[in-house]
Amino acid sequence: MRAVSRILAILRALGPRTPQLSLTEIAERAHLDLGTTRRMLAALAAEGMVARDPHTKLYRLDLGLLELAGGVVEFDDLRAQAQAAVDAVARETGATSFFGVYRDGEALCFARAEGAAIVLLRWWTLGGRMPLNCGAAPRTLLAHQPQAEIDRVLAGPMIGLTPRSEKSPARLRRELATIRRQGYAHAVDDVVLGVAGLAVPVLDRKGRLRGALAIAGLTPHFASSARKELLAALHRQAEAMRKRA
Repeated sequence: MRAVSRILAILRALGPRTPQLSLTEIAERAHLDLGTTRRMLAALAAEGMVARDPHTKLYRLDLGLLELAGGVVEFDDLRAQAQAAVDAVARETGATSFFGVYRDGEALCFARAEGAAIVLLRWWTLGGRMPLNCGAAPRTLLAHQPQAEIDRVLAGPMIGLTPRSEKSPARLRRELATIRRQGYAHAVDDVVLGVAGLAVPVLDRKGRLRGALAIAGLTPHFASSARKELLAALHRQAEAMRKRA
């Protein structure tokens, strides 16, 4: 069990936020000594799970992980529906579109599509994770969790991605209540300065949360005059996913 935990710690260190790391950086993030980390990386490289750049000496995840991911069939239907939804929203709004799911106390990017906007957003890549107090989609996901889970998350440490990130549990509780009441979340400058987002919950026919459908772009594009049309596009696709659940 210890070996499995160590391997997973190394693989998680090489996630979307830190796609390439040195041996020392991986050891620090995985909380392992250098010798153990070196041996584990060598074993993972032999199986095609990680690769080491011969020039930079940095490690990264390799294609062997995609082969394993192909065996995950439980969420195939949701993945196809989510991708169709973000594609449609991106085409209609021109904004980058995301579909996020709740995973282990974080927001996981499950599907994503680029819009026609000149400025492309590089954050929250496919498979990437976000803290639940930052961004429209993460806060939408948290707002629709059971109260016990909301209490647990708000009792823990809050990560600030920008000076505008909300880290007050009391203010977050009020924001989550607003999200549930109005049916959407609007975030400004709390993930990347100058970037805003909108998100709506995606429910199944029984009212259970499937995920959050969101768009993000430059803050001026999300002014109140444009928000109604942007939300309408999100709600149409969320409803389409609900009917197919």
